[in-house]
Amino acid sequence: MPILLVLAVAAACSPVPWPNPLDLGVRTSVLATAFATALSILLSALLSAWVVRSLRRDPDRRTAVQPWYAKLRRRLGLLNLGLAGLVIAGGWGSAVWQLFRIDLGPQGMQLAPGAELLVPAPYFLTLVAGWVANFFAERAVHRARTGGTDGFWTLTEFVLFYARQFTLLILVPILLYVAQQGLVRTVPSVVASSWFEVSTVAIGLAVFLLLPRFVKPLLGLTTLPAGPTRDRLEATARRLKFRTTDLLLWSTRGAIANAMIVGVVPWARYVVFTDRLIDGLTPEELDAVFGHEAGHARHYHIPYYAAFFLLSASVATVGLTLLDHFAGRSIPTELAEWMTLPPLAAMGIYIFLVFGLLSRRCERQADVDGCRAGSCDNPNCQGHDDSTVLAPHGSAVCRTGVQALVCALDRVALLNGMDGLLPRSKPTVLSRFVAILKAWQHGPVPDRIEFLLRLSDDPALGDRHDCKVRRFRIGLMVGLLLVLAACGVVLEWINL
Repeated sequence: MPILLVLAVAAACSPVPWPNPLDLGVRTSVLATAFATALSILLSALLSAWVVRSLRRDPDRRTAVQPWYAKLRRRLGLLNLGLAGLVIAGGWGSAVWQLFRIDLGPQGMQLAPGAELLVPAPYFLTLVAGWVANFFAERAVHRARTGGTDGFWTLTEFVLFYARQFTLLILVPILLYVAQQGLVRTVPSVVASSWFEVSTVAIGLAVFLLLPRFVKPLLGLTTLPAGPTRDRLEATARRLKFRTTDLLLWSTRGAIANAMIVGVVPWARYVVFTDRLIDGLTPEELDAVFGHEAGHARHYHIPYYAAFFLLSASVATVGLTLLDHFAGRSIPTELAEWMTLPPLAAMGIYIFLVFGLLSRRCERQADVDGCRAGSCDNPNCQGHDDSTVLAPHGSAVCRTGVQALVCALDRVALLNGMDGLLPRSKPTVLSRFVAILKAWQHGPVPDRIEFLLRLSDDPALGDRHDCKVRRFRIGLMVGLLLVLAACGVVLEWINL
């Protein structure tokens, strides 16, 4: 889940008046926002035009053009996000709050329900325009690779493919957040009631458990067809004692090589494979990837992440209350309107550092389970054949099982245009930082492979790593609870 992007959009939709540091009028703010948005769209169009022109002249340049296109596309995405942040903080956010205020009677003049979505609207517009521009570049790459257009999307299909992902991963949580803020403004007495708080918790839990049921129609997923691949994965699931509702296939027209697990409880839990992953990996490598996803369920990573974010958000909210209580009166008036921004930035840094560290450790823990999925009881085996009996319940690690996941990670990285095996030259501090920045949740593929190679030589490393991750998770949760308890002492528990 693109957590930082959700946080950024939620920050833009926060129920706080945005500052207007340049003291721009509404008309000027709208014009400046339109100019910045048009600039972002123009850059996307220019990048796409460069790819189309280059490959039209010489299709053989695809191997040189495609990596540059992927790199520039990622950087342009970050630039668009930065420009959106500048226009929102520079006057657009303030203009929205001025233009879309309505009289709510006892509550006075308030932002209209749902108007928060207009604050990040410039970013949404550049995002959709980028999908349209990228269609022509992706189609040119496809033509250069295949020599024709067969099997590629139409423009509408291409945009809907990305819109579906955006709706599920970004828009759904944001809409729930905006709806809650609208209720706070329009019916504050209802929101403050105990029954509403209990109902909110119950509805949130139901959404958390049942949302996976809606993943299939939202992303256009289909059941993995019957055949050798499905039979083998189902046999692996039985051997690992892993229960899932269904195995799903995500048709991306060869655009993405990935797998993911969705859901917590077995009756609403799915494992999803993209078409490119199914076509690009060997059966042994698919077993390893499936074992990795099953490892997330085995170690309860998803419910732990939910508890982590719930506690972190609680601590952050209480921290803001304490800051306002002790320091609010001493903040100069000219700085008061900016005080909503530092906490948002601090929360983003906290998620990047703390959750990034947690997530990378859990991914490595799931990698160990991926190796166990295809391992026998002989740690030094030199290969498997039809007579090999794999360890039941994924209880052992052998060289062959490790090698299957190493090859799967390397192949997935190459299929997705990322770095594959360990770098040929010694990485610099800057290159290491950039690699972690790009893979802050999963960790750089070379680092994961280096750990697996050590696991191949020392199978007990997997159990030791499990213990380290378990201690880290317990310590992190205890630390958050202690901070919350300390805040309760300061604020008094009834206020907390």
